[in-house]
Order: sequence, then structure tokens, then C-alpha cells
Amino acid sequence: MDRQQEFLKHFLRHQDDLRAFIASVVRDRHAREDILQDVALVLWQKFEQYDPNRSFGAWARGIATNKIFQSFAKSRKTPLPLSPEAVQAIVSACEDIPADPSDQQEALRRCLDKLPDKSRNLVRMRYEESLKLKDIAERVAGTLDAVHKALSRIRDGLRGCMDRELGLG
Repeated sequence: MDRQQEFLKHFLRHQDDLRAFIASVVRDRHAREDILQDVALVLWQKFEQYDPNRSFGAWARGIATNKIFQSFAKSRKTPLPLSPEAVQAIVSACEDIPADPSDQQEALRRCLDKLPDKSRNLVRMRYEESLKLKDIAERVAGTLDAVHKALSRIRDGLRGCMDRELGLG
């Protein structure tokens, strides 16, 4: 994969999260888009400096933070709605969010594959077919309470499995 393709792969994967991050601090829609464009340009210009062993999203948010502060420093007529400390708190909170939703999806797929057939069938009926608990209970000839408890245990197990798969627990 050439440099341009690699950049586009990373940028497109993180573009919506980056836009949301900027929007969490900047209220003006036009200013948000200007900042996003500036960030994209800097990311492209400095892509050679990007360390692929680190999170592209975190790197991009760091650059976006700098661009946000620069934008508000230039335009003193509109004060920064949040203190620099509050912006840094938002940046820190974003670091706790897994950078790549596809990692979560892959972890969930692996965890679902580990479930016994009966449990996987309950999950399929509830979340793929969007059946109500009452309808699932009728299909499996069980009680509503039993289905509720089983799905609750399955969700807890999947949550723990995903934490282990993602290195969070």
C-alpha cells in the first residue's frame, strides 16, 4: 500500500470521530469544517512522522486540539467556550475510547463464536430477529424470566470476553 492509500485508510476510518471531537468543542459549523480541513492538511503533511505503532486517532486529536486553540486565538471575537483544561479533559476521555470500532466488532464476533449453540441462538433471536423476550420464551418453550436471566448472563459473559479480547480486563 502506498503512502497516500495508507493515509486515506487511516483518515477515513477516523474522520467521523475527529469531526465529533471538534464539534464537542467548537459550536460554529463553518468553523468546525475549517478546522477539520486544516487538521486533514496537517495530518497529510506530517504523515511521515506518524508512528504506526501508536493510535492514529489520538495523534489526529492532538493536532485537532492545537488547531482548535489556534483558531480561537486568531478569532478573539468568539471566545473558546471551554477552558483549555476542559478541552484537555475531552482529549483524555477520547483516549479511553477504543480507536477502531472494527476491533470491537471482530472481538464480538470471536466471543459470539465461543458461545454454546443454545446461547448463540438466544442472541440471534433477540438481536438479529429483534424478537421480544415473550416471543423468544414461546419459541424455546421457556419462561419469560428464564429467557431474561439467560440473556443477561450471556451479555455479561460477552462483555467480559470482549474486555479480555481487547486487552481491557
